[in-house]
Amino acid sequence: MVSVIKMDVNLGRLPYFGTELSASLRNVLFHADQQVQRFPRLRSLTRIHDVLEMNLFLEHRFKGLFMPPKRSNRTNNLGGVSVLTLSSTAYSLSIFLAWLEDNKVDWQEVIAVAATDKAKYWLPVYRFRRYLIDRVKAKEIDRDSANLYMNHIRQFYEWAFKQRRIEKIPFKYKTQIIKKKRKDGDIDFLFSGQFAEERGIVVTTTDLLIPKKYKQKKFNDSDLAPYSPQELTLLYNSNELTKATSRLWVELAHLCGLRADEVAIFPALAVKDPALHTDKIFYVEITGKFSKVRKVMVSSALMASLWDYLNSSERQFRLSKWQLQHGDVEQAPLFLNRSGKAILSKSVSNVIAKVRAGLQGKVLARDFHDLRSTFATNLAQFMLKKNLPIGFIQYKLMQLLGHSDFSTTQKYINFARSETFDKQMANWVDKLFGEHLPSLHEDLLTIQNGGGNE
Repeated sequence: MVSVIKMDVNLGRLPYFGTELSASLRNVLFHADQQVQRFPRLRSLTRIHDVLEMNLFLEHRFKGLFMPPKRSNRTNNLGGVSVLTLSSTAYSLSIFLAWLEDNKVDWQEVIAVAATDKAKYWLPVYRFRRYLIDRVKAKEIDRDSANLYMNHIRQFYEWAFKQRRIEKIPFKYKTQIIKKKRKDGDIDFLFSGQFAEERGIVVTTTDLLIPKKYKQKKFNDSDLAPYSPQELTLLYNSNELTKATSRLWVELAHLCGLRADEVAIFPALAVKDPALHTDKIFYVEITGKFSKVRKVMVSSALMASLWDYLNSSERQFRLSKWQLQHGDVEQAPLFLNRSGKAILSKSVSNVIAKVRAGLQGKVLARDFHDLRSTFATNLAQFMLKKNLPIGFIQYKLMQLLGHSDFSTTQKYINFARSETFDKQMANWVDKLFGEHLPSLHEDLLTIQNGGGNE
């Protein structure tokens, strides 16, 4: 089994053997120490030789001995890439190595049996590319992620060729001309003239790229893709959601309709101890898309989970790092990374990709934004079943989701009315939103009494 472990290592200069023995092994010491925290290392008990090669590649990239970044982009004093970039590369290599193990393939096989395009596709690197394309088609990963994996594998092969580990590069390079028009219809000056031979900019790429035809359609608010009960069960029972932060991110999207960037900036000051309040529903102010401010409903059960996380030792440790950088802890968002910085929205949305990675063959076709669709359709169906006025349902959904276009909100209502949705969701929607009903009735009475303008 392949894994990536992060450990504190010494990548110092001028190594030598110490005089003391440890478990019958001589200690390696350095004349100039260079301690690196959470350095990624690949581990496999069946591919030890391959792991050693890949780990050496990672070390060379960190030290700037291979493909050093431009001087302005260097983030460590050894001249190489950052630990964060290295971790991404290590993850890509772990996927490749796991595939090699499963298929009993030697990555150093780089010469095709015949000098034809068809023959080359039997080489390991192209077979791995085919494997990634199949995963993209199954919606287990997106095309951009697959291309990132292939890019890191390409770098590894180029390093191996430079180090004389392989006889040749097993893939081909090709040139491509990129033309770009400005929005006013004219050609951008950067893509014309003497720099591009009046045709465009010439770039060099490889034939390992995942074709554009496999690019998934971007989500927009006019599309609906809510989770089914089976998909939600798969999601909530995954290993990834045993982590407190991952589960809270999913619940804020699924139960409150938050986008990934809204989860990332969820205000810590809004979190309260529900044991000290009689409220069943808490209203939290969120700044959403286009800086629009709205209030979302948080159940007492979810607020209790947020309260527990707010006071957890993990969050307090991260908050202490925030305080060292910013001083004022009151301005800190609820979710912080290990460095004490605000979490990125990409980190929030990537939780679904991590879930997929641990499903062991089971397919989860939905993404993080689809949890917001699930919230909207579930709540619309719940309010319809409770015979709330259609005008109030439209108003409430627009208010909670922050929609500026009524037609977008109406599509959720239309979907919730459909027979298909009723069969999939009706058994458990009441349980999901039952706690919201008194609050919805209060809002309805307020509007009917002329107090609807908040």
